[in-house]
Order: sequence, then C-alpha cells, then structure tokens
Amino acid sequence: MRKKILSLMLAMICLFGAVCPGAALAADDSFDQEKYLEARVSHVETNSYKTDVTLSEKEEALDRKLAVWKAEYLESCDRKVPYNMPVLTDNNIWGSKLYEFCEALPKGSDLHIHGMALMPFDELLSFVESRDELFIGTGERNRYYLAFHEDPAEAAEDEFPVLEALELGLINLDDLRVQWTVLGADDYDGTVWDWFETLFNKHMALSATPELIEAYYRNAFRYYCGNNIFHLEVRQLFFGSHDEALANAKAIRNAYYEVRKEYPDFIASVVGTGLKYTTLDRSLTDMLLDNALYIRENLKDDFDPDNIHEFLIGIDLVNEEDKSRPLIEFADQLDKMKKENPDLQIMLHAGESLYAYSDNVIDAYLLGAERIGHGLNLYRFPEIMELVREGGICLEVCPISNQVLEYVEDLRGHPATEYLKRGVPISICSDDPAYQEHATLTDDFFSAIVCWDLGLAEIKQLCLNSITCSGMDDLQREELMQSWQKQWDTFLNDLEAGV
Repeated sequence: MRKKILSLMLAMICLFGAVCPGAALAADDSFDQEKYLEARVSHVETNSYKTDVTLSEKEEALDRKLAVWKAEYLESCDRKVPYNMPVLTDNNIWGSKLYEFCEALPKGSDLHIHGMALMPFDELLSFVESRDELFIGTGERNRYYLAFHEDPAEAAEDEFPVLEALELGLINLDDLRVQWTVLGADDYDGTVWDWFETLFNKHMALSATPELIEAYYRNAFRYYCGNNIFHLEVRQLFFGSHDEALANAKAIRNAYYEVRKEYPDFIASVVGTGLKYTTLDRSLTDMLLDNALYIRENLKDDFDPDNIHEFLIGIDLVNEEDKSRPLIEFADQLDKMKKENPDLQIMLHAGESLYAYSDNVIDAYLLGAERIGHGLNLYRFPEIMELVREGGICLEVCPISNQVLEYVEDLRGHPATEYLKRGVPISICSDDPAYQEHATLTDDFFSAIVCWDLGLAEIKQLCLNSITCSGMDDLQREELMQSWQKQWDTFLNDLEAGV
C-alpha cells in the first residue's frame, strides 16, 4: 500500500510539475492557462467517483446544500476533522446539519449486519432494562455479563436486573458503555479483536430462548425502520438441533411479521452463518450450515400467502479472518450446497485483513460469491478486482467497523475510495452496531460523506446499490425500490422545505 501511495504522489508531482504556474511557462515566460485547465480537468475526471446517477434540478440544489453542511462541519472542528470518526463519543457530530441529513436519508438496505448485535448501546440498554428475565453480573467473576433466569429466585447473589444494578450504584452507566462497546479495547490486555469477541460473550443470554430472541428482533426491527432502513439481511448463527434452530428462526420471522404490520414496506431476510476459526472443530460449522439448510427448506416468508419468498436467502462463513481457515477449505461443501440449492446465495466474508498473504478474496470470487463481506484488501489483487467489477459483485463495506477494528486508522485512506473510482459496486453496511455505532448506518454514511468527500450523486448511488445488490428476489427488490423512491422524493421535498 505504501508503494502505491508513493507512486500516486510521484504521478501527481509529475502532472502538476508540468502544468502548475511555476513550471508551465512558455518561452515568453507566460502561463498557459488553457493548457493548465485542460490538464487539471483531465486529472480530476480520471480520479472522480463513478456513478450512474444523474441529478435532477432539485437534487442539484440539495447537493449544493450538502456541500455547505460539510463545510460547516469542517469549520466546527476548526478544520481538524476527527478522521478516526469517534461517533460513540463526539457530541459535535450529532449536532451538525450534516448529521441531521444522514439521519433523514432513506438508506435502503443494510446488507451486512450480525444477529444479536443489531441495536446500538442506548437501544440495547433500554431493551435489557425492560426484560425481567435478564440480569447483569456485578461481581468480580461475572461483572457486566448478562444472565438469563426465568425464575428470579435462581439469580446469584451478585446478579441483579440491570436497572436495579444502576440505581443501587453497583454498576456505573459510563463504565457500562465502555464495557459493552469497543471503547473498552483501549484498556484491554489484548488485541481489539480479542476485546470485540468478549462483547458477544457478555450478551450471549440475549438468545437464551426463542421468546427472548423474538422480543429482541422486534425491538431491533422497529429501530431500523425508525432510522429509515427498510430492509435487512441478518447474518445469524443457528446452534442446537434442527428443531431448536427452526424455533429460533421462527422467532425472528415472527418479529419481522409483527413489525411489517406497522411498517408495510419493511422486509427482513436471514443469511445462515458458519464459523471458520482454526481453533474450532470443523463439525461445528457443519452443524451450523446444516441447520441453515434445514431452515431454508422448512421456513418461508409467507407474510403475503400469494407471494411466497425465501426467508433464509444465503450462506456465509465468519470470524477474524487472520485466525481462520481459508475459504478454499470449504470449497467442496459450498459447491455441494449450491448444486443442491441453485437459488441459495453465497455471501462470503473475505478480505477483512491488512495482509497481502490473506487471499480469501480470490477464493471468494472463484467460489462464486454473489457478494463479498468487507473486501478490504481487494486492492492487493488488481486482476481479481477487475473481475469483481465486471461481474457486478458487490462489496459490503463497513467503514466504522473497519476503523474501530483497526484495519483503517484514517478513514480518508479507506480502499473503498479506490473502488468507487474504478466502478466496483459497493454498499454501505454497519456490521455490528451494538458495539461500534451511535446510530446504525447513519454514522457509517456520515463517516463516508466526510472522509471520502461524497456528493449527493454518490450517496444516492450507494443507497440504490444496497437494493439492487440485495439478496431479495426480483419481486421484492422491485417493491422495495418503488417504496424507496417514494421515501427519496419525500426526503427531497422535506429538505427543500427546510423541515
């Protein structure tokens, strides 16, 4: 990457050395302004973001407002933009006009989000406080870990309902925010990924029963609709027997059906997920993928009985990539699943790594992935990047996740900017907002707009990509696109009216 940046800098020096006022002097020592502008326009055009969007007059007017709001935010930071995007802690971000724009933005779909990590801290805390069967540990051994007790009498002496523990001062709200998010990684004796893994363990009790899963998802789905996100494709692990896995999947579908009665445009789908850690027995992933196929066969989206759709739409494999089995080890298994289920979509985490030797993005492409989760180091493999572009394979880009997990120190240098310039389709996604974000997708769009200097055309393209590259069938995709267009028109009218 350093060589690439150095080469780019040298190219720019050569270009501007040839055309800048101090170097582009003719024999009569006059500056050739026409030549300068021609060269500069050519340079800008070849480095601009590719988009199929043509803005209307109303959209162009909003684009000009957007530029003003970006400038105002920069000024509010004394032009010292926090390019590490501290969205969990920076009030200056939340009070800006630019953030209000991102909140109101009809975001389309979130195509990369992990089950039971859906709701950001404040929403998660409110949910946990509302559940009588959830307790929090306050002792040295279990501090900040949730526990499930259907009978309160079964709780240990150092386990209390969360609200009670806070009121009694047994735990502190600020400390809880740190202990339940990536903020705690700073003081942790290990890598940020090691800390990140503990967060899932602390919240394992959220999936104790199908009833609790249904309640969790119901709250989460309502939260997403309230944030102008009307389609989710949730990565979900289905442990246990076939019957247990099916019961948990039905709980998610029940929550989806209930929320759809309130928000008729809302659609939720599930991506069955396996694990690929080298330290885990391979049989665990076999069980998870087998459960996913069983759910696919026995559970459909029949909210509208006249138009039945798949509920479990695809398969993925997850875990910290640099500590996991390479995707090629699952080639036979994935190939068999695809042959037996031709419409099953393969959506693989790949390229979530900084290393050149981590070539899972090559395997993901060769294994027929319809989408690639993250694709962060795809730039290291230019031939595969071109094939991904030509094949219209969407990268599920998660800006905040990549930054807080220390793959990108400065979001201005995120490889997604290169993918945008080359026309590689990407969609903005949230990954694990329970532990990483103040407001799901709102913060990701804010970060991308500021750090990648996006205009309205690029923003609209990203929203459209999230729908066109989704795993929904054609009918669902068409319905969601129509509802999104109505939301977009309302969004434009509201902003034009100053609402």
